[in-house]
Amino acid sequence: MNAVQDHRAGADGRIPPQERAADDPTAPDGAGDPADGAEGTEGTEEETEHAWDSRRDLYRHSPGFMLGHSARTGGSLVGGDQHGVSGGQVTGDVILGGSKVEYHLGGDSEERSGEIPAAEVEALAENFVHPRMRRDDTGPDGDAPEPDGPWEAGSPFALALAGLREHRVAILSGPATTGRRAAALMLLRAVGSRSYRALDPALPPGRLAAELREGCGHLVADFATTAERPLREHHVRALSERLHATGSHLVVVVGAHPVVHGGVSPVPWQPPEPAALLAGHLAGKDLAGRAVDELLALAEVRAVLAHHRPVADTARFAERVAGHARGTVSLAELGAFGHYAAERQVREWFDSADHTLHDKAFLIALATFDEAPYPLTAELSDVLFGLLQRIENPGEPARIPVFGTSSAQRVEQALADRYQEPEETEWGPVLQTKVQFRDRLTAVTLLREVWTGHPSARPALVAWLRRLADDPRPVVRTRAAATAAVMAEADLPSAMALLIRSWAADRRLRARLAAANALALAHHLGAPHVSRILAQWCTDPDHRMRWTAVRGYALVGDAFPREALAALTEAVRGMEARGGPARGWPDERDELAQSAAALLLAGGQEAAARHDWDAAAALWGALPALARGATRDFVLRAMVHACGPTDGPGGTGRPLLLDLFGRGDPRPGTDGAALRHTLAALWRSVLNDPSCSASGLNALRQWVRAAEGDRGAETALAELLPLLAVSTEDHRRLAYLLENLRGEGDPTPPAVAVRLRTLVSAPPDTPFEPSRGAAPR
Repeated sequence: MNAVQDHRAGADGRIPPQERAADDPTAPDGAGDPADGAEGTEGTEEETEHAWDSRRDLYRHSPGFMLGHSARTGGSLVGGDQHGVSGGQVTGDVILGGSKVEYHLGGDSEERSGEIPAAEVEALAENFVHPRMRRDDTGPDGDAPEPDGPWEAGSPFALALAGLREHRVAILSGPATTGRRAAALMLLRAVGSRSYRALDPALPPGRLAAELREGCGHLVADFATTAERPLREHHVRALSERLHATGSHLVVVVGAHPVVHGGVSPVPWQPPEPAALLAGHLAGKDLAGRAVDELLALAEVRAVLAHHRPVADTARFAERVAGHARGTVSLAELGAFGHYAAERQVREWFDSADHTLHDKAFLIALATFDEAPYPLTAELSDVLFGLLQRIENPGEPARIPVFGTSSAQRVEQALADRYQEPEETEWGPVLQTKVQFRDRLTAVTLLREVWTGHPSARPALVAWLRRLADDPRPVVRTRAAATAAVMAEADLPSAMALLIRSWAADRRLRARLAAANALALAHHLGAPHVSRILAQWCTDPDHRMRWTAVRGYALVGDAFPREALAALTEAVRGMEARGGPARGWPDERDELAQSAAALLLAGGQEAAARHDWDAAAALWGALPALARGATRDFVLRAMVHACGPTDGPGGTGRPLLLDLFGRGDPRPGTDGAALRHTLAALWRSVLNDPSCSASGLNALRQWVRAAEGDRGAETALAELLPLLAVSTEDHRRLAYLLENLRGEGDPTPPAVAVRLRTLVSAPPDTPFEPSRGAAPR
C-alpha cells in the first residue's frame, strides 16, 4: 500500500483546520492554515486504499436514493418496537415519581368542549375506507375472520368498535398521519351517535368524565399520555360508568406509544393500503367517465402509491387524480405530487414551533443517515444540535437531553420506520437496527431545503460535515460526502466554495476522498459541470487537487469513460513533462493507473450486463494505441491493476476482468471476440515488458488459484492461455508458472494448474475439459 502524509496531530501543535471549524461553527471555511501549502514529513501516515475499493465502499455506504442500490420498504421493527414495552403499552402497577394531588377550588369557567357538526361527520363517511385484515391474519380466537358489515372481524376498526359497544369507551392509538381522528368519528357514528363533541386534549385524565354530555359521541383527539400523565385504570372505569349512565360514547385518540395502566387496552390503528384509500377518495368524484381502476393503473399514480403516505396527502392526491381525469392536470403534474408532498412536509417540520431545535437536528441527521443504524444517527444528531445551538443562542451552552424522548417516539415523529438488517463491516455482517424515512423523497428534499432555505444554518452544517468527513467509520465519511453532493446539486457554487474545494485541497487523505465521493454522487444526482471540474483539477499544479480528480474518475469516470480516459492520459503526459511524480505524491503513476483500471472495469461490467459488447470492445480497444511512448507504462500498470478486483469480499471470488473475458462471444468477427483479442494483446504486452512482467505473472497466479473450484473461471482461463502463448518464450514462461504454482503448505501444484499446463503445450485446436467440481456462474 502507498501512504500520504497526515498532519492531523502535527508536532507543531497547531489545531487542524477542520477541528477549528468544528469548535467554531461561525468561522469561515478554508483549506487550512498557511502551512497547508508546504510539504513536510511530520505527522502520522494514512494509507490509501485501492481505487476499486473506494468505489466499492461508495456504493456500499451511500443512501439508496442516490445510487438506487436499495429500495427497502420495511423490516422486523416496522410497525412495532423491541424496547421491552410490548406495543408501547405499559400494563400493571407502575409508579414513576411521587404522587401528585390536585385541588380544584371553585368552578372552571373555561369551555373545555365544542360541537362537531354532524354534516361534517357525514361528509367524512362518504370517503372513509375501512381497513381490511391481511390475508394471513386471524380473528381473536385464531379462526378465519368473518365479514361484519363493511369491515372484517379482527380488523382494527372491528376490535375498537366491539370495545366501544361494551365499555362505551375506546382508546385508539397510532401515528398522527394515519387518519386516526377520522376513524374515531366513524366509530362514534357506527355505534349510533348523531351528535358529536370534541373535548380539550389538555384536560387531565381525571377531568374528562365531568365534561361528558348526555346522548352524545365524544372525541378526545391527540390526547397525550406519558409516564408523568398516564391513563390509569380508575380513569377508564370512571369514564365507562359515566358514559353508561348518560347513554354516550367516547373515543380517546392517543399516540403510537401510549402509557395506559389497565382498564381498556388501546387498539392500534392502521390505515388501509394506499391504493384502497385513494380509490375510496375517488368514489363520488367527477372522473369524466374514467374508471377508478384505469386511473390507479397509471404509472405516475403507482409511483406515488409505492409506499405509505400520510392519509391527508392521499386525500390531496385524489383531487389531482380527479383533475387529471377531467383534463385539468397533466401527467407530469400528477407524477410531481411526491416531490410536492415531501417539500410540504419538510417545510412544516422546519416551520413548526412544536419541533424543538433538538428535533430539527435529528431530522437533518436522519436525512444524512437515511437507511443507516439508529444509534449512529442519534449520536451525530446531538453533535449537530450543539453546533446549531451556538448559532441560535451563542451565550447559552447546549443542553442535550440524555434520557429525553424515546427512540420510538423520535422515529415516529420523523415519519420513519425502524427495521433490522445486516450491516457490512470489515469483520463481516453485523445485525443493526436502522431507520428509514417512509417517503423515499424526504431525505434529499430535507437536505436541499435546509441548505437553500435556511442559510443561517450553513456554518453549523459545514462544521458538522467537516467533522463527519474525518470520522474513522467509513459509513459516516461516505454520508458526509453524500450530503455535500445533495448540496452541490442544489447550489453548486456554495457547496464547492464552502466544502468540496477545501476538502480537495486538504493534505488529509480522508478529506480529499470526501471531495471525490461528493463529486461522484453529485454527478449521479444530476449536478452540472462535474466532468469539467474533474478535468480542470486533473492538471492542477497542486498535487492534492490532482489526486482528488484522479480518484474522482475512478468513482464516476465510467459515466463518461472516453472523456475520463482522455483526461487521465493527459495527466500522465503532464506528469512526465514535469519530470515524474510530485514530491508529495510519490505513487502518482499508480494512482493514475488504478483510476483508469477502475473506470475500465466498471464500464466493461455495465456494457456486459447490457450485452453491449460493441461498447465494451470500444472502451478497452482504446488502450493498445496508448501502449507506446510516454503513456506505455500507464497502460500496462492499468492492465495489472485491473486484474486484481474480484466479485467476492476480501479478494475472494472470480476476478472481474477474467469474468469479462469469459462472457465475451468467442466467435470470430463478433464484438465479444474483438474484446477478447484486445485483452489478450494487453496481457502479452504486460508479460513481455521487463518492468511489469513480474506483477503480471503474480496476477496470473492469482487467477489460476481463483479458478480452483470455479469451472467458469477455469474455462475462461483455458480460452485465454492459448492467446497468450504465441512465441516459444511465451510457452516457456506460462509452463514454468503453472508447473511451479503451489498452494499454501502443498508441495504439488493444484489440479487446475495441472490441467491448464497440458493446454499450454497442446496444439491450438485441442479441446479442453474443465473440472466438474463447480458450476459456471
